Amino acid sequence: MLLIVLLVCHKRLRKLSKKLGVVTIGQAPRDDLIEDFLRNLPTNVEVIQVGALDDLNLEMITSQLSPEVGEILYITRLRNGSEVRVSKNKLLPLMQSKISYLDSIGVDIITILCSGEFPQFEAKTPIIYPDKVLKGIASSISYDGKVAVLIPGREQVNYAYDKWSEYFRELEVIPISPYSSRMQDFIDVAKFIKENKIEFVIMDCMGYRLLHKDTLKNVARNSRIITTRGVLAKVLTEIM
Repeated sequence: MLLIVLLVCHKRLRKLSKKLGVVTIGQAPRDDLIEDFLRNLPTNVEVIQVGALDDLNLEMITSQLSPEVGEILYITRLRNGSEVRVSKNKLLPLMQSKISYLDSIGVDIITILCSGEFPQFEAKTPIIYPDKVLKGIASSISYDGKVAVLIPGREQVNYAYDKWSEYFRELEVIPISPYSSRMQDFIDVAKFIKENKIEFVIMDCMGYRLLHKDTLKNVARNSRIITTRGVLAKVLTEIM
């Protein structure tokens, strides 16, 4: 009798469990990213990670995906922790392939682990785009003061101005890598934010950790800081 009860309970738990598919623009696994989500996600959620660059080595990435001059690029991390720059346009087919895979294995939700702008990918499964979540928050805020936007690389400064000037008038775009920058670099950025009385900060990259936010907040105490990770984690918790 006890065995029957246990089997019934096991089947019910399996039905209640949910699968979250995550797509990084680099290589999976990205446990440095997932750990922040796991703190908030329900315990019955299984996370399945895939990376757009999983099937490529560094030589292939460099030869096939390097951005052309003037092309939109994204900065991401490989399994060994190294930082790479890839062309957005060349990256898209690889991302679609990984999304199609997650779609085929029956995950409940797919999310992209990048706050860059992307087209509508093809999938029957609902897809969450962090960029759209961030923009949704920005469009709901009426604020005429100074806003700092943190981005991973100097090559993205003009792109970031174009992206965020629709929502804020007075922008300060600050390039600082979440992967290769030292903690002292984040302290220096925080001092700049404090000295220039910037009260609103957007950390526009999935690579920025909650530790980076805390470092900024410890110095620029009056600033309101939004992280892509934090926002996405809350949305996923609500949905899952």
